Amino acid sequence: MKHNFIRIVFFLFVTSIFAQADKVSVLNDDDGMKLVVNGEHFMINGMNWDYFPIGTNYSYSLWKQSDDVIKASVLFNTTSHIGMYC
Repeated sequence: MKHNFIRIVFFLFVTSIFAQADKVSVLNDDDGMKLVVNGEHFMINGMNWDYFPIGTNYSYSLWKQSDDVIKASVLFNTTSHIGMYC
């Protein structure tokens, strides 16, 4: 049992030595902001947006709220997203 434990610890130590981590950064210049991974520009092809107020969890549903709450949240978030792309 002791030898198995030592083998497992040795295996985990050796695999962690050879593990590599990607270098990720955000480049901000005159052309705008770019995501850079390992020195190369990285394109994100999609994005997912969902509205969850702070303090709620997965069971929250925007569509079960009043019309005023829905309109306010959609208006606020769409204008902030438009600002990211313009």
